[in-house]
Amino acid sequence: MAKKFNSSIEVKSIKIDTVVDHPYIEHGINLSGTIYIDGVHDYEQIENIKLEVFKLINGEAPKVVSKHSIELVGTVASKDMQMIPFEIMPDERWLPDGAEEMTTLILRTTVLFENGSEYNDEDEIHFDIEE
Repeated sequence: MAKKFNSSIEVKSIKIDTVVDHPYIEHGINLSGTIYIDGVHDYEQIENIKLEVFKLINGEAPKVVSKHSIELVGTVASKDMQMIPFEIMPDERWLPDGAEEMTTLILRTTVLFENGSEYNDEDEIHFDIEE
């Protein structure tokens, strides 16, 4: 269970890292973390950042269970690093199917640039229903 969440996108001089506080989310806890944008002087090229949570169901196509869009306005910056905190509240769509106690979810970060290009990266998170 010590696996860290790892999602990183690099485009030219910009690097976008999504860092999740806890990749194993327990019942009653929100999915939270921070998006770090390195190369902040170039961030004006980014139109928006989208976070999507997908539920994996028996090896079939993942199903979107949550979407969160971030506009780059008034975020916290430190030196050349832009930091955007996020928090997503799980709901009943995140719950495990059948008798499973834990659901494997995918958190995908998608960055849309002003020129219309789009890049994404993803990694697993886990939702534990046991209280």
